[in-house]
This record gives sequence, structure tokens and C-alpha cells, in this order.
Amino acid sequence: MPKVSLEKILEESSLFTFLTKEQKQRISDNSTHLRYKKGETICKQGAFANHVMLITEGLAKTYLEGSNDKNLIIDILKPVSWIGLSSTYNEQTYNFTSATIIDSSICFIEKTAFTDILAENNQFANDIIGRLCKNSKHFFNKITSLGNKQLHGRFADALLYLSQRVAKSEIIELSITRKEIGELAGISTESAIRLLSELNHDGIIKLDGKVITILKPNLLEKLSQIG
Repeated sequence: MPKVSLEKILEESSLFTFLTKEQKQRISDNSTHLRYKKGETICKQGAFANHVMLITEGLAKTYLEGSNDKNLIIDILKPVSWIGLSSTYNEQTYNFTSATIIDSSICFIEKTAFTDILAENNQFANDIIGRLCKNSKHFFNKITSLGNKQLHGRFADALLYLSQRVAKSEIIELSITRKEIGELAGISTESAIRLLSELNHDGIIKLDGKVITILKPNLLEKLSQIG
């Protein structure tokens, strides 16, 4: 069983601030809360989008599947975050795959119940639209990075994203593999390993097993800017 109850999250998380008591109960009545092992698939790109999901414990990733096992990670998600909002409006299938990075808990909310609440609660709907807009900005920034920047610039962007948006610290301790860091930057695993070694040698970061400490964030920002 998940360690954190859905009821506790419904009462305490800012995601549900605008819901009435009755609407929170409806979410609870139309949801399933499950534990997932590390590396398990939460939803599959192209599958029917019957649920909106919420990560309540652990760490997950959303990514686009490519050929020859070449994936592009779009987001790394911590609790408490939505998964699948882009499939809420007029989308029949998931346009990404999501999987756990470590053991996690995921809440599946029936999409029909979720959209019914959106239709009757303008404040909640506006909050969801705001989150979708924020996600769109992130996607546009990622497309710009992938399309206009060279290897070092894309890699700097990936490390800054992990530090500033996910870990919210200069110490990145997230159990993320070198392969996943490469997929976040849109480069090969071999290139990710080489660039980590270069940045470590130059004193911009410090490597200690899977822990990455950013020592000179200003230089990473400069690498990002020059592309």
C-alpha cells in the first residue's frame, strides 16, 4: 500500500485547493492508488488515455519513444505532480510514455470524473490550464535547446533543469542514470558520460557515485547561453 494516503494529499496539496469537499470525495471514489517498482511503465505512448495520473511518492519520467531504444525525456516528476494533463482535452491516447525512476506510488483518476469536475469548477479548470501553459513553455524551451544548441549547451541545460527544477538544489541526488541524463539532453549515453567527466575535470561539477554537485552554476549558465 502507498505510504501517503490520497485523502491526505486531497486535503493538503495545493493541486486541490479549489475543489469542494464533495468534489474531493468524487476524486477519491473514482481513483486507484498503486505502488510501482523502479522502472515500471505507468502509461504507454499511443495507449488509450482513460486516466489522469498523480505521482504521490517517488520519482518518475515522461518521455517520447524513438527508434532503436533512443528516447527523449521530457520531464522528471516528483510528488505531488500531475501526469497526463495533456491528454485531458480532446485527446484519446497518451502522447508520451511515463515510467518510474525509483519505487513510487501513482494515483489513477478516471478521466471522465476529472473532466466533469473541470466543467463545473472554473477555478480548478483555470489552475489546470495554467499548469498546461507552464508545461508548454518548458516544451518550447526544450525544442529550442535541441534545435539550436550543440552538445555542451544541451547538456548544460539538462544539468540546470535537474538542479533548478527537480532537485531544487546544487546537489543532484536523484538516482538518475547516465543514460537518463543523456536522454534528457538528447545525446547518447557515451556522450553524457564523457561530458560529465569533462565538467568534473574542469571543476564545474563534482561527481560522487550517482550524486552530482554543481560547483560553478555560473559557468554552466554560460555554457547554456553560448550553446
